[in-house]
Amino acid sequence: MIARGRFVVDTHIHAQRHAFKFKERGIKPNFATLAEGMPEVEVYDNTPRLLYDMERYHVDLCVIQPAFGMTDELNGEIVKARPDKFVALCEGTDYQQRVRKGEIKWTTEGICEELDRLLATGLYVGIGEGLPRDRTRRKPHAWEERFDEICEIMKIARKYKVPVGYHTGALSGYGGARRELGLGLDSNEWGNPLLAHDIATEFPDVPIIMQHGGMQGWWSEKFMDDTFQVAAAHANVYLETGLYWGELYEKPLRDPNIGVEKLVFGTDWGASIPQQWVPGVRPGSYADQGRGQGLPAHQVDYFGWCLRQLARAANLYDLPQDDLNLILGGNAVRVFRLEDKVPLKRLFKQYMK
Repeated sequence: MIARGRFVVDTHIHAQRHAFKFKERGIKPNFATLAEGMPEVEVYDNTPRLLYDMERYHVDLCVIQPAFGMTDELNGEIVKARPDKFVALCEGTDYQQRVRKGEIKWTTEGICEELDRLLATGLYVGIGEGLPRDRTRRKPHAWEERFDEICEIMKIARKYKVPVGYHTGALSGYGGARRELGLGLDSNEWGNPLLAHDIATEFPDVPIIMQHGGMQGWWSEKFMDDTFQVAAAHANVYLETGLYWGELYEKPLRDPNIGVEKLVFGTDWGASIPQQWVPGVRPGSYADQGRGQGLPAHQVDYFGWCLRQLARAANLYDLPQDDLNLILGGNAVRVFRLEDKVPLKRLFKQYMK
């Protein structure tokens, strides 16, 4: 069974695809060269495959975002071409690429000016994937310093009344993910979801989405309880739950300070994270890179697995359809202010008081 809703929004989509050209570059495809080659990789518009999957799985709208060499510019062109199907987040990718190439030095003022410029175009509905940061940095970033930088980024989000993404979770296959989490777990927000308490407290009027909800991949639930603690403590914090297997929905659904109103569906479609199958144990399947499998050359089917896991959770916990509709789309419409994208009013749960 696949979870179905009145209006389905996937809040975590990568509509661009990498062209590594391993043969042309004389590089053997493996996880080490993948992590090293990310910044220089070519990208292209992958919406034909995305639209195909959207039609098959009845996904109405996608929030697309950049990652790993993808560009805000191309995402903006995708939105302009199909505004009925796509909206986008921005991350200041052109500025970050110039920093990587050594053309300019990273400054808080510089990235904020770029985000301000992008949001002023009206093409973008938020900031993400994750909060922009200097990826050329190779030393731990003291939280006090990083927090001051994040506060300036949050001020831009407040100015345009848009949400921000706070990246959580990690994979065991990507070398890049291990490097990201290795830059001082106590000072790097990727490896410490609890640091979001400071941000949510300082900016209670800016919606914060805990991307991946602590579960980007693997079978470990290490980061999840921390994201639940943050979401339960702040009215402006939401959990992205698309990569959860069925039983993982139980804690947030049963928490009176989280519940269905703070869960948004987001799969990471477009990334190369296949599902691993381990029958007879819990979880029987989960998303992660398999280091011995090699790099996935196919378009991984996120919608099928993620929607099936959500349907399983709805059955396990006897979730009313109106509540399921909120997770699948209603909450995203509210958080990203997408009411003009919905064909009819009063499709989602609400009560007069």
